[in-house]
Amino acid sequence: MGNRVSAAAARKKRLSEKNNEKINDKSSEIQTSSTSNFDRRSSEVSTVTYWLPNHNDELDRLSSQHFALKILYDGNISSQIASKLNMDNAVVLDVGCGPGTWLMDVATEFPGGDFHGVDVYNIFPRNIRPANVHFQSCDALEGLPFPDNTFDLVNMRMLYVALKKDEWSLMFKEIYRVLKPGGFLQSCECTTIETGNEFVEQTANAFRQSMRDRDQDPYISPKLGDILRKLNYKILDYEPKVISFAQTDVLTKEFLWNMVQICRNAQPMLEEQFGYTGDQYAHFLTTFEAELQKKPEATWSFHRHSAQK
Repeated sequence: MGNRVSAAAARKKRLSEKNNEKINDKSSEIQTSSTSNFDRRSSEVSTVTYWLPNHNDELDRLSSQHFALKILYDGNISSQIASKLNMDNAVVLDVGCGPGTWLMDVATEFPGGDFHGVDVYNIFPRNIRPANVHFQSCDALEGLPFPDNTFDLVNMRMLYVALKKDEWSLMFKEIYRVLKPGGFLQSCECTTIETGNEFVEQTANAFRQSMRDRDQDPYISPKLGDILRKLNYKILDYEPKVISFAQTDVLTKEFLWNMVQICRNAQPMLEEQFGYTGDQYAHFLTTFEAELQKKPEATWSFHRHSAQK
């Protein structure tokens, strides 16, 4: 366990040093505690389609993902929202917050705000967290446990393997309800691997088929702007970003590690679709990591939408 925490902290340190990112000591404390103070129950919620596990390795990956996205997008909150919203007294909700890393990072930066996180799985830090952060378990698709017009900002990200294709509109409609008039939504989702050599494309196709088998849309991310417009959101900004695994910088290596970890952690769901089991799967992961870095370049894209009620 200690090795996991140290490895996660070391990855974050390398990212911050390479990109001159100033992540303060409190944020570092949050990242460490959010990996080491969880309710370890192995939650099984039959109505949930999210198919990544909630064990320690996946929690480490989520923490790594947070800081990689923070650097990719130069902060936790889009400039369009940050320029219009006073975060010092904002009421903020993170939907599908997982271990709460984004929420606690932002709450530490803005101690005057009021921050709430909800997730279907109770994997929230129990002992160490900012005093202005509150967590509760709920299935947001069955309704968020808050009155209408409650929040100045709602954040939702990386739920591409959590929601079925017809659930995105339901989720955004429920978020619209709890946003204050003029409140903001920040949504960030990714695609599957989009390009690469034959081995990479075969793997990506198998991953996409696994999503389709669960009634999920592997190409949902760039479509979210149209969904938001139909629900009367005003789109303030759309920020697509592309990671090319042919690059050798530290940030790219972090996203590479994340991609391989996704496949490692989701082995029970993917091994039949990928055609590898047992020791074969470990060999597949090693090969996959190597092939991702070869030509033609393999790419992974992210799509962040900033919108207003």
